[in-house]
Amino acid sequence: MRRWAWLPLALGLALAAAPVHVVRPGETLYRIARTYGVPLEALAAANGIEDVNRIRAGQRLVIPSDPSWPADWGLEVASWPPVQGRPAVFRLPEGVTAVRVFGLEVPAASGRALVPVPADARPGLHPFVLEGSGLKGELLVLAGGYARENIVLSEEKNALLDREKIRAEKARLLEACGPWTPELRWNGPWRWPLDKVEETSAFGTRRSYNGRPGGWHGGVDLRAGEGTPVYAPAAGVVGLSDELYVRGNAVVLRHGRGVCSGYYHLSRRLVEPGQEVARGDLLGYVGATGLVTGPHLHWEVRLLGQTTDPAVFTRPGFWRALAPAAAGRP
Repeated sequence: MRRWAWLPLALGLALAAAPVHVVRPGETLYRIARTYGVPLEALAAANGIEDVNRIRAGQRLVIPSDPSWPADWGLEVASWPPVQGRPAVFRLPEGVTAVRVFGLEVPAASGRALVPVPADARPGLHPFVLEGSGLKGELLVLAGGYARENIVLSEEKNALLDREKIRAEKARLLEACGPWTPELRWNGPWRWPLDKVEETSAFGTRRSYNGRPGGWHGGVDLRAGEGTPVYAPAAGVVGLSDELYVRGNAVVLRHGRGVCSGYYHLSRRLVEPGQEVARGDLLGYVGATGLVTGPHLHWEVRLLGQTTDPAVFTRPGFWRALAPAAAGRP
């Protein structure tokens, strides 16, 4: 296990924030990384630096640390350090009821809190509070290193980008995801929703449309021909099955703990709201409905309303961190 895979955080009066270095004239990022004994890539990612050759005098750099904390603090965070757009699992001391961080209050269940790290969270230190204990700390967030892409839309498609309709659709999706509930409906790592996985646009990609900034890609685009079967990656309850303005034929599943998943641009939907589905159940077929340039599956996962990297849920290590002690662990 890598040293940064699990790392307890300092709490209360024992809080030890990651050190901050103020860049002096003539210093390079490479020299600073050597001085503190951290990888150049980690130092750049912790501070959102895309070009390692460009830093300025007076710039404040967070130095990502890998200390050994006493086990009796009783808090662990997996994986460490958290990255923009990827969920973090807080394994909590007894008595903690919720984690307050990123302007969110994340309830705890079975001694764990599944915390969304927003894709646009500023790299660096973020304060958090463990409700019910009075303990406070700081969470170090690394930049995701996401790519950039420009989507070229035809005049016809571009004219359909109605902001009010887009906002209304997002509100409907959040409603379909439902409130946070304590049950964990799935048991084990998720599967991918297609049998053949070929990613054409990754989660978190910073996007522009016809040259104009448009936020980041909130899901994963998977290449597939019209009519390719789409399967449930994990057990859940159907929260929505309908045709939407941007996302076309859409299915949303609720998985518990504030997690929901969406399957968009389908040609056909085979499930109904309220229906329970198991891992591997058929949800529908790939299509090109809604505002798209061709057939594909857009797979999206939200955690407490925040889009988060779906691929994380397929990893056995993530499940082992989240699973209750009594659950079977693959």
